[in-house]
Amino acid sequence: MALPFFVFRKRRTVGEGDPVPVLVVEDNAHLRQAVILQLERLGLKADSAADGIEAVQRVHESEYVLILMDVQMPKMNGLEATAAIRNFEETERRRPACIVAVTGGGSTKEKCLEIGMNGYVEKPVLLEGLQELIENYAPGLLHA
Repeated sequence: MALPFFVFRKRRTVGEGDPVPVLVVEDNAHLRQAVILQLERLGLKADSAADGIEAVQRVHESEYVLILMDVQMPKMNGLEATAAIRNFEETERRRPACIVAVTGGGSTKEKCLEIGMNGYVEKPVLLEGLQELIENYAPGLLHA
């Protein structure tokens, strides 16, 4: 049973100059926008990328606390993008982002964790699940 979209109130207000702590990587534009809207309801800003190549470019340009990474995407999949991001973080001595795989179930949890992802959730990610995911993988982000 899906929960109503308005169950949780915002934890903080998003200002124009605030840093963007979350990157949503999803090739389906509708799903990508739905996750971004849910993050906004939780008071968080998010950047987005439509594929792994764009995700890696975004990480080169900005630092993120949390990356929600679709696993199955064209051009560069989520596993390849995660490997590239982890390599960049190590080379540049950056604080690693928490990368959580978001998938329809085609990839195994072990494969995601082996490549360097911190966690794994299955689609669809509803608002309640998104809030729980953030509290588990990026503690304090909702209360910043």
